[in-house]
Amino acid sequence: MNLFLSALVIFVLRLIDQALTTIRGLVVSKKPFLGAFIGLVESAIWIIVVSKVINDIDEPVLIFGYALGFAAGTVLGSYIERFIGIGSTVVRVFSPANSPSVANELREKNFMVTVINGQGRDGPVTICWCIVPRRKVNKVLTIIKTVNPDAYVTTDFANPTSLRK
Repeated sequence: MNLFLSALVIFVLRLIDQALTTIRGLVVSKKPFLGAFIGLVESAIWIIVVSKVINDIDEPVLIFGYALGFAAGTVLGSYIERFIGIGSTVVRVFSPANSPSVANELREKNFMVTVINGQGRDGPVTICWCIVPRRKVNKVLTIIKTVNPDAYVTTDFANPTSLRK
């Protein structure tokens, strides 16, 4: 196989391998058997690619294909992860107590919201707190922006824990 075709194959396989690594990291806590299967495929690809690069270690174009595949796979994995949207996100909306509240509008769209009254630097504040599926975060942010574009919003990954175990 010619050198540039080998580098291309290494790039594509490493792209797939690294994208699977990103996805496996997200899936394994929710679906361990799926995570294990992804890990099996990922490790098989890795062994094939690394053995080819090490076998021809004096060829910089193969090393470049490997490294570029790793970098591109990381980006691809992050895009796939956003598209899949596994898990939940905590959305917190901070706003002055006298500004429009997003809670009612979010509730009308079937999102559960907890409202907490607090005291900020400049006076009373309202904190609207909700946990939403990651796939719906953009919809929630659009609602918030429509109702109160001056609100301060934070988001974090949610790690729900059941007490029923």
